[in-house]
Amino acid sequence: MANPPRDTVATPSPPACPPPSLKVIGAGFGRTGTKSLQAALEILLGAPCYHMETIVQPNAVAGLAGDLAAWEAVASTGRSPDWRSLFDARGVAATVDFPVCLYYAELASAYPDAKVILSVRPAADWFRSWAALTATIPQFAWLCPVVPRFRRVVAMITALIFAPVFDAPRIADGVPMDEATCITEYERHNAEVVATIPPERLLVYHLGDGWAPLCDFLGLPVPSVPYPHQNKRRDLSNRSGAGLVALAVVDKWRWVVGAGAAVAVVGVALALLRVQERR
Repeated sequence: MANPPRDTVATPSPPACPPPSLKVIGAGFGRTGTKSLQAALEILLGAPCYHMETIVQPNAVAGLAGDLAAWEAVASTGRSPDWRSLFDARGVAATVDFPVCLYYAELASAYPDAKVILSVRPAADWFRSWAALTATIPQFAWLCPVVPRFRRVVAMITALIFAPVFDAPRIADGVPMDEATCITEYERHNAEVVATIPPERLLVYHLGDGWAPLCDFLGLPVPSVPYPHQNKRRDLSNRSGAGLVALAVVDKWRWVVGAGAAVAVVGVALALLRVQERR
Protein backbone atom coordinates (compact mmCIF):
# COMPACT_ATOMS: atom_id res chain seq x y z
CA MET A 1 0.00 0.00 0.00
CA ALA A 2 1.31 3.38 -0.89
CA ASN A 3 2.23 5.60 1.99
CA PRO A 4 -0.38 8.31 2.62
CA PRO A 5 0.72 11.80 1.67
CA ARG A 6 2.32 13.63 4.52
CA ASP A 7 1.35 17.09 5.51
CA THR A 8 4.08 19.42 4.45
CA VAL A 9 5.14 22.34 6.56
CA ALA A 10 6.56 25.27 4.66
CA THR A 11 9.97 26.29 5.88
CA PRO A 12 9.94 30.01 6.51
CA SER A 13 12.32 31.92 4.33
CA PRO A 14 14.97 33.95 6.10
CA PRO A 15 14.08 37.63 6.30
CA ALA A 16 15.11 39.45 3.18
CA CYS A 17 18.01 41.80 3.57
CA PRO A 18 16.72 45.28 2.80
CA PRO A 19 18.34 46.93 -0.19
CA PRO A 20 20.96 49.59 0.57
CA SER A 21 19.15 52.82 1.30
CA LEU A 22 22.02 55.23 1.94
CA LYS A 23 22.52 57.72 -0.88
CA VAL A 24 24.48 60.48 0.88
CA ILE A 25 27.21 60.23 3.53
CA GLY A 26 27.87 63.40 5.49
CA ALA A 27 31.55 63.67 6.41
CA GLY A 28 31.49 67.14 7.97
CA PHE A 29 31.84 67.80 11.69
CA GLY A 30 28.91 69.07 13.70
CA ARG A 31 28.43 72.87 13.68
CA THR A 32 29.11 73.11 9.94
CA GLY A 33 25.47 73.58 9.05
CA THR A 34 24.60 69.93 9.52
CA LYS A 35 21.13 70.54 10.96
CA SER A 36 20.15 72.66 7.97
CA LEU A 37 21.78 70.13 5.64
CA GLN A 38 19.77 67.37 7.29
CA ALA A 39 16.54 69.22 6.56
CA ALA A 40 17.66 69.98 3.00
CA LEU A 41 18.53 66.35 2.27
CA GLU A 42 15.22 65.16 3.65
CA ILE A 43 13.45 67.54 1.27
CA LEU A 44 15.52 66.39 -1.70
CA LEU A 45 15.53 62.66 -0.99
CA GLY A 46 12.10 62.32 0.61
CA ALA A 47 13.47 60.07 3.33
CA PRO A 48 15.05 60.39 6.79
CA CYS A 49 18.53 61.83 7.25
CA TYR A 50 20.46 60.51 10.26
CA HIS A 51 21.77 63.16 12.70
CA MET A 52 23.03 63.23 16.28
CA GLU A 53 19.49 64.08 17.34
CA THR A 54 18.39 60.74 15.90
CA ILE A 55 20.60 59.09 18.49
CA VAL A 56 19.88 61.09 21.61
CA GLN A 57 16.24 62.09 21.20
CA PRO A 58 13.51 59.47 21.01
CA ASN A 59 11.63 59.84 17.71
CA ALA A 60 13.74 62.85 16.74
CA VAL A 61 13.27 61.83 13.11
CA ALA A 62 9.89 60.56 11.98
CA GLY A 63 9.80 56.78 12.10
CA LEU A 64 13.15 56.39 13.86
CA ALA A 65 13.48 55.55 17.52
CA GLY A 66 16.44 56.87 19.46
CA ASP A 67 19.60 54.83 18.93
CA LEU A 68 21.37 55.68 22.16
CA ALA A 69 21.84 52.04 23.21
CA ALA A 70 23.39 51.12 19.86
CA TRP A 71 25.97 53.89 20.13
CA GLU A 72 26.68 53.11 23.78
CA ALA A 73 27.65 49.65 22.56
CA VAL A 74 29.99 51.23 20.01
CA ALA A 75 31.58 53.31 22.78
CA SER A 76 32.09 50.30 25.04
CA THR A 77 33.26 47.76 22.44
CA GLY A 78 34.98 49.90 19.84
CA ARG A 79 33.10 48.05 17.11
CA SER A 80 31.16 49.86 14.42
CA PRO A 81 27.36 49.70 14.46
CA ASP A 82 25.40 47.36 12.23
CA TRP A 83 24.89 49.89 9.44
CA ARG A 84 22.30 47.76 7.66
CA SER A 85 20.07 47.66 10.73
CA LEU A 86 20.70 51.28 11.53
CA PHE A 87 20.04 52.63 8.05
CA ASP A 88 18.71 50.19 5.46
CA ALA A 89 16.09 48.53 7.64
CA ARG A 90 14.56 51.94 8.30
CA GLY A 91 14.98 53.58 4.94
CA VAL A 92 17.56 56.16 6.00
CA ALA A 93 18.76 57.95 2.88
CA ALA A 94 21.50 60.20 4.27
CA THR A 95 23.68 60.89 7.29
CA VAL A 96 25.17 64.07 8.70
CA ASP A 97 26.83 65.23 11.92
CA PHE A 98 28.64 63.40 14.71
CA PRO A 99 29.33 60.60 15.35
CA VAL A 100 28.56 59.09 11.94
CA CYS A 101 30.80 61.59 10.15
CA LEU A 102 33.77 59.93 11.84
CA TYR A 103 32.94 56.71 9.95
CA TYR A 104 32.74 58.31 6.52
CA ALA A 105 35.47 56.10 4.98
CA GLU A 106 33.94 52.89 6.31
CA LEU A 107 30.52 53.94 5.06
CA ALA A 108 31.90 54.95 1.67
CA SER A 109 33.24 51.41 1.34
CA ALA A 110 30.03 49.79 2.60
CA TYR A 111 27.87 51.93 0.29
CA PRO A 112 29.90 52.32 -2.91
CA ASP A 113 27.06 54.06 -4.75
CA ALA A 114 26.55 56.72 -2.08
CA LYS A 115 27.97 60.20 -2.54
CA VAL A 116 29.91 62.05 0.15
CA ILE A 117 29.31 65.61 1.30
CA LEU A 118 31.94 67.38 3.38
CA SER A 119 30.25 70.37 5.00
CA VAL A 120 32.74 73.05 6.03
CA ARG A 121 33.07 76.58 7.34
CA PRO A 122 36.09 78.73 8.32
CA ALA A 123 37.94 77.02 11.16
CA ALA A 124 37.74 79.94 13.61
CA ASP A 125 33.99 80.30 13.02
CA TRP A 126 33.51 76.58 13.45
CA PHE A 127 35.36 76.56 16.76
CA ARG A 128 33.36 79.47 18.15
CA SER A 129 30.14 77.63 17.37
CA TRP A 130 31.46 74.30 18.63
CA ALA A 131 32.76 75.84 21.87
CA ALA A 132 29.42 77.59 22.46
CA LEU A 133 27.58 74.31 22.03
CA THR A 134 29.81 72.26 24.30
CA ALA A 135 29.87 75.00 26.96
CA THR A 136 26.19 74.31 27.66
CA ILE A 137 26.90 70.78 28.92
CA PRO A 138 28.46 71.68 32.33
CA GLN A 139 25.42 73.86 33.05
CA PHE A 140 23.39 70.67 33.27
CA ALA A 141 25.85 68.40 35.06
CA TRP A 142 23.44 68.48 38.00
CA LEU A 143 21.06 66.37 35.92
CA CYS A 144 23.47 63.44 35.60
CA PRO A 145 22.80 61.89 39.04
CA VAL A 146 19.02 62.18 38.73
CA VAL A 147 18.23 61.73 35.03
CA PRO A 148 19.74 58.46 33.76
CA ARG A 149 19.28 59.23 30.08
CA PHE A 150 21.08 62.54 30.31
CA ARG A 151 23.99 60.85 32.06
CA ARG A 152 24.08 58.21 29.35
CA VAL A 153 24.03 60.78 26.55
CA VAL A 154 26.91 62.77 28.06
CA ALA A 155 28.93 59.59 28.65
CA MET A 156 28.35 58.37 25.09
CA ILE A 157 29.29 61.68 23.47
CA THR A 158 32.36 61.98 25.68
CA ALA A 159 33.53 58.45 24.86
CA LEU A 160 32.96 58.71 21.10
CA ILE A 161 33.73 62.36 20.35
CA PHE A 162 35.03 64.66 23.09
CA ALA A 163 37.78 62.41 24.44
CA PRO A 164 39.13 60.57 21.37
CA VAL A 165 38.70 63.32 18.78
CA PHE A 166 39.33 66.52 20.74
CA ASP A 167 41.27 65.22 23.77
CA ALA A 168 38.58 66.71 26.04
CA PRO A 169 37.39 63.99 28.45
CA ARG A 170 36.25 66.44 31.16
CA ILE A 171 33.77 68.63 29.32
CA ALA A 172 31.00 67.73 31.78
CA ASP A 173 33.25 68.90 34.62
CA GLY A 174 33.59 72.33 33.07
CA VAL A 175 37.06 71.86 31.58
CA PRO A 176 36.80 73.62 28.20
CA MET A 177 38.17 72.34 24.94
CA ASP A 178 41.50 73.66 23.75
CA GLU A 179 41.05 75.85 20.68
CA ALA A 180 44.32 74.88 18.99
CA THR A 181 43.66 71.16 19.48
CA CYS A 182 40.13 71.42 18.11
CA ILE A 183 41.06 73.47 15.06
CA THR A 184 43.98 71.18 14.27
CA GLU A 185 41.70 68.14 14.37
CA TYR A 186 39.00 69.91 12.35
CA GLU A 187 41.44 70.83 9.60
CA ARG A 188 43.11 67.41 9.70
CA HIS A 189 39.78 65.64 9.31
CA ASN A 190 38.69 67.81 6.39
CA ALA A 191 42.00 67.31 4.60
CA GLU A 192 41.77 63.55 5.16
CA VAL A 193 38.28 63.41 3.63
CA VAL A 194 39.45 65.28 0.53
CA ALA A 195 42.44 62.95 0.21
CA THR A 196 40.38 59.78 0.75
CA ILE A 197 37.23 60.26 -1.31
CA PRO A 198 37.57 60.46 -5.12
CA PRO A 199 36.73 63.97 -6.33
CA GLU A 200 33.88 62.79 -8.56
CA ARG A 201 32.21 61.32 -5.49
CA LEU A 202 32.79 64.25 -3.12
CA LEU A 203 31.16 67.64 -2.66
CA VAL A 204 32.92 70.14 -0.39
CA TYR A 205 29.88 72.09 0.71
CA HIS A 206 30.43 75.48 2.31
CA LEU A 207 28.06 76.86 4.90
CA GLY A 208 25.68 79.18 3.08
CA ASP A 209 26.06 77.60 -0.37
CA GLY A 210 22.32 76.90 -0.61
CA TRP A 211 20.55 74.62 -3.06
CA ALA A 212 22.51 75.03 -6.30
CA PRO A 213 25.73 73.06 -5.67
CA LEU A 214 23.89 70.47 -3.60
CA CYS A 215 21.26 69.77 -6.25
CA ASP A 216 23.82 69.82 -9.05
CA PHE A 217 25.95 67.27 -7.20
CA LEU A 218 23.00 64.96 -6.54
CA GLY A 219 21.46 65.44 -9.98
CA LEU A 220 18.18 66.69 -8.54
CA PRO A 221 16.04 69.73 -9.38
CA VAL A 222 16.18 72.77 -7.11
CA PRO A 223 13.13 72.75 -4.79
CA SER A 224 10.64 75.60 -4.86
CA VAL A 225 11.09 76.20 -1.12
CA PRO A 226 13.94 78.22 0.46
CA TYR A 227 16.98 76.35 1.69
CA PRO A 228 16.45 75.50 5.39
CA HIS A 229 18.29 77.56 8.00
CA GLN A 230 18.29 75.84 11.37
CA ASN A 231 20.45 75.85 14.52
CA LYS A 232 21.34 79.54 14.27
CA ARG A 233 23.48 80.98 17.05
CA ARG A 234 20.49 82.72 18.67
CA ASP A 235 18.80 79.33 18.97
CA LEU A 236 21.93 77.47 20.03
CA SER A 237 21.43 77.30 23.79
CA ASN A 238 17.75 76.47 23.44
CA ARG A 239 18.50 73.66 20.98
CA SER A 240 21.48 72.25 22.85
CA GLY A 241 21.06 72.58 26.59
CA ALA A 242 17.28 72.64 26.73
CA GLY A 243 17.12 70.01 24.03
CA LEU A 244 19.30 67.66 26.04
CA VAL A 245 17.16 68.28 29.10
CA ALA A 246 14.00 67.58 27.12
CA LEU A 247 15.32 64.32 25.68
CA ALA A 248 16.14 63.18 29.20
CA VAL A 249 12.84 63.97 30.85
CA VAL A 250 10.57 62.71 28.09
CA ASP A 251 12.25 59.32 28.07
CA LYS A 252 12.76 58.51 31.75
CA TRP A 253 12.28 61.30 34.23
CA ARG A 254 8.54 61.86 33.83
CA TRP A 255 7.84 58.21 34.56
CA VAL A 256 9.77 58.42 37.82
CA VAL A 257 8.55 61.69 39.31
CA GLY A 258 5.47 62.47 37.24
CA ALA A 259 4.78 64.88 34.40
CA GLY A 260 4.61 67.91 36.71
CA ALA A 261 8.14 67.43 38.02
CA ALA A 262 9.41 66.79 34.51
CA VAL A 263 7.98 70.12 33.39
CA ALA A 264 9.64 71.74 36.40
CA VAL A 265 13.05 70.32 35.41
CA VAL A 266 12.69 71.71 31.90
CA GLY A 267 11.59 75.05 33.35
CA VAL A 268 14.64 75.31 35.57
CA ALA A 269 16.89 74.41 32.65
CA LEU A 270 15.34 77.05 30.43
CA ALA A 271 15.64 79.65 33.16
CA LEU A 272 19.32 78.89 33.59
CA LEU A 273 19.86 79.20 29.85
CA ARG A 274 18.10 82.57 29.71
CA VAL A 275 20.30 83.85 32.51
CA GLN A 276 23.35 82.59 30.65
CA GLU A 277 22.22 84.29 27.42
CA ARG A 278 22.02 87.67 29.18
CA ARG A 279 25.66 87.49 30.32
